[in-house]
Amino acid sequence: MALDLLPGHRLTLLRSGAEFFPALQKAIVEASQEIHLESYIFADDSIGRTTCGTLVDAARRGVQVRILVDGYGSPEFESSLLETLEAGGVMAMVYRPDRARFSFRRHRLRRLHRKLALIDERVAFVGGINIIDDRDDGRLPAPRLDFAVRIE
Repeated sequence: MALDLLPGHRLTLLRSGAEFFPALQKAIVEASQEIHLESYIFADDSIGRTTCGTLVDAARRGVQVRILVDGYGSPEFESSLLETLEAGGVMAMVYRPDRARFSFRRHRLRRLHRKLALIDERVAFVGGINIIDDRDDGRLPAPRLDFAVRIE
């Protein structure tokens, strides 16, 4: 469902990953200047690897790509995807890496729960969808249900 607000402005509701990831991938492929992406979870699964590859392709064609992920929500990111992204020219950072997973101190509650992308200061995605397969690569009986909005 798309809603035209003013000439040249549009909001599009995206239902779960089936609608969100193709729209995000297309926007990344079409990027010409810069991509900013923040996610609580950036999983090393089929969706995460595809997104990673698309971001690296963008960086290699001269797009400035910056990624910020949460260290608690994405505990394997540093050991699985970070090196590939950085080797491909992507600037990636882990917010508050979780070094003591079972230490329950109050400061550990300060997390990055944002899920957003801004592409060429023209297209943005915001909502509740993380970079993770809706079916957890087939391990879930039903897909996760969440929403995002594409803003132009």
